[in-house]
Amino acid sequence: MWRKKEKNNGMGLLKAFARLPLPMAVLLFILGHPQMVIAAQPAGKADVGSPKAAADARLLLDRDYFTALLDGVDRARTEIVVSVFLFRTIEDAKGYPETVLKHLHKAVRRGVRVQVILERNRGNDDQNRNHAETAERLKKAGIQVCLDAPERVTHTKMVVIDGRYLLIGSHNLTQSALKFNHEASVWIDSVPLAEEALQYMKSICPGNRK
Repeated sequence: MWRKKEKNNGMGLLKAFARLPLPMAVLLFILGHPQMVIAAQPAGKADVGSPKAAADARLLLDRDYFTALLDGVDRARTEIVVSVFLFRTIEDAKGYPETVLKHLHKAVRRGVRVQVILERNRGNDDQNRNHAETAERLKKAGIQVCLDAPERVTHTKMVVIDGRYLLIGSHNLTQSALKFNHEASVWIDSVPLAEEALQYMKSICPGNRK
């Protein structure tokens, strides 16, 4: 009787998850399975805006993402890979996206390998022009850049740090998203999830198109 009831409850949960929007279902799954996702603070610096030890995952709302991203980039030791729909920088500006670029540049100077994957479409619109300009600034900073194939939109907003830490959610790297918008992302400490994200990003840019 116990086993039968347990099975029925499981089916009910599956049906309930199926009715939820996909991002919410994924987040609830992560938060409900601490054995699969264990967030931990990287060693070596004081805890300033970074995920706390023993948390399953950390929800990054609005400007929290900007603080956590910079902290993660500054802690990086080997590799940072970014795939983002919008990364809008302006020459000589001092906004949030330009600050992200500067911290990525500092990581390169420490010997960290940094790669950024950007969206590219078939038109001659503002996004293509902005990404062409941002790509040049990234390359001057020693950052490897990939512009995706124009036939398919890359709408991801993911960052993987040192093959372990995954930031994923709604934040683009724009002044609006990082400073003003209502946005939500998650910081996850999980080698398997980080590796899966890396493999997916590699599939977007096989051979690293430029």
